[in-house]
Amino acid sequence: MDQLLERSLKLQSDYFRRVQLLFILDLISAFSILYAITIYFRFEEILSESSLDPRIPINIIPPILSFIIAIIAAFLRHKNDHKIKFNLLIESKYPELNEKVRTAYDNISESNVIVDSLKNSVLSGLTIVSASKLLATSVVVTKIIVVMIFVSGVTVISSDRENYSISKENLENLRIIIAGGNGNETSEAVGSPEDFGKVGGFETKPKIATIEGKNIDLTIFPGYEQGVELKDVSETQNQFIKSPEFPVDILGSNVSDGGYSILMKKTETEKQLINKFAVERSKI
Repeated sequence: MDQLLERSLKLQSDYFRRVQLLFILDLISAFSILYAITIYFRFEEILSESSLDPRIPINIIPPILSFIIAIIAAFLRHKNDHKIKFNLLIESKYPELNEKVRTAYDNISESNVIVDSLKNSVLSGLTIVSASKLLATSVVVTKIIVVMIFVSGVTVISSDRENYSISKENLENLRIIIAGGNGNETSEAVGSPEDFGKVGGFETKPKIATIEGKNIDLTIFPGYEQGVELKDVSETQNQFIKSPEFPVDILGSNVSDGGYSILMKKTETEKQLINKFAVERSKI
């Protein structure tokens, strides 16, 4: 095998092994995050309330589902890895080999003085090329550290699920929000005027009056039972006594406080002035 081709294939193999390692690290990271989310949102409890076949072990569904989604996410993240042009990658990292690598590969099966000289030049240049420089070791090490953090985190969460899971009250509010509510549904006050206004088929709107700057509810709510009919009530016991009207005659002075007798002593002019004053005063 041509030495240039052999060297190139070895570099390419080392490079794509590192790419595959990154794929696996991304897969583990995605799985750890997704599985931690299922634990936090009590996914197993939600499944237990659903109408799944009781023969299916519910505890294996969250990790399996997380793994499937993680595979999809990792494939999407690395979907263009197979499209990488290795020759162009080398030339981008090593400008001194620009266009030389492509030309040598285009003429890999040729053998003449010019082509052999070019191949030897490219082969000597490839001695400084390594997979660690094409794909930085720092990138791989960083991803390994991140994966270790994620795996440690999901291990801690899974070992103490109740402490690291969302509370059941917040989970119920979240369900209400997803269903279209606002998460703060509370029952109306039993004694509100709106509720009483609808009792017995009647709908009474509250009436508000302002007295001395205070709003007073004047709503009269309908009763729940029939009224009591009064029987055998003496009319004399409930006789209405009409109060005296103004002006009254001299006989009304016996029920007054004495002011009437003083008023009667006034002249007609004074009586008219007092009458006008009383009328004007009542208009204020």
